[in-house]
Amino acid sequence: MNYRNIARLGAMTLAGFALATSCFAQTIKLGMVNSLTGPHSSFDLPASEGVLMAVDEINKRGGVTVKGRKYTLAAVSEDAQSKPEFAVAGAQRLLRDDDIKVIFGVLTSGPGMAAATLFSKNEVLYFGGFTLMDTLLGKPGADIMFRTLNNDATVAKSFVPTSVKELGLKKVGIMLPNEDVSRSIVAIYKPLLEANGVQVSIVEYFQPDTQDFAPVLRKFQNQGLDGMLTGTNDALVEAILRQATELGGLPKKFMYRGGSGAPAIKYAKAVDGFTWQILTRDLDNTSDPKVKGWIERYKAFTKKDVSPNTYWALTFYDTVFMMTRAMEEVGSTTDIKAITAKVKDMKYDGVRTMRFDKDGRAQSDIDIGMLKDGKVTSVRASAL
Repeated sequence: MNYRNIARLGAMTLAGFALATSCFAQTIKLGMVNSLTGPHSSFDLPASEGVLMAVDEINKRGGVTVKGRKYTLAAVSEDAQSKPEFAVAGAQRLLRDDDIKVIFGVLTSGPGMAAATLFSKNEVLYFGGFTLMDTLLGKPGADIMFRTLNNDATVAKSFVPTSVKELGLKKVGIMLPNEDVSRSIVAIYKPLLEANGVQVSIVEYFQPDTQDFAPVLRKFQNQGLDGMLTGTNDALVEAILRQATELGGLPKKFMYRGGSGAPAIKYAKAVDGFTWQILTRDLDNTSDPKVKGWIERYKAFTKKDVSPNTYWALTFYDTVFMMTRAMEEVGSTTDIKAITAKVKDMKYDGVRTMRFDKDGRAQSDIDIGMLKDGKVTSVRASAL
């Protein structure tokens, strides 16, 4: 589903809601700001689909009932275009609509921080997913914000020992983009790797806009490494794997902080092992009937099959249901602080099993993807 299809779905949804006003008294308008275009769209486009899918399902089952009154949901979407300035412009347009009290969106830190900074100055309930959101939560202005993906400290506690065991790592290097979020990743992962018996012998950063990783990769050559920890997005990790293979003298086992298994699958013959974080649910290797059912509904709703990045569609999906349940239980669609408190007091068993701590940080079970011996599998890791 591309940006035009997302926009068309939104328009069709709004048209349907207008028609439904003869049966329902009012409409709850939800805002969405996501990078529907640009390099971040591989994360944010599926996340938008998940919100629209939840909205559609809630409306089809009768909407939201608050104090005996029926409400439908409508989604108003803005494209951040993978750039902070467009995220701000989209956020401003949503904030000018007095009927929008709840906003979802943004999985990457550049546009995410720009939008969240603006939301923190306004009385809106914001559900985001980007990494640097953890630096805002628990601080003044962020008391009605939620991050719907587990933070690095939580994920790393299961991802590191699982990866070390499965890949048999003893000595690794870390290679990440030269940006603040990468330094926070190193601060979390390096001591955890060492605590699991792994020597971290080299940490190097590359410029985020580079396509030539060879100068940095050469620093890792012939160092006796058996693995590397890297991360950012699928396209860059794929390029790192390709160039590492071309250079030689580099480890063939990789830990991928984030993203999907797509880079490893493409270069399966060139790597000896690859693990990655599935921050929602594994859609490719599952026996869970809840996940199987969701996949079928996703295919029917979007008219397309799942892809390696489809799991991002679960970033906000369950949270839409949590938010509407909170509205029903507190008896208000506009008392944002009461709705926030109720969500924080809730444990939700949806496609994901999740809850939030007092600062709005998600504590959800995740899956860890693995490519090993040419086979792709995953293991379940609980944070609850």
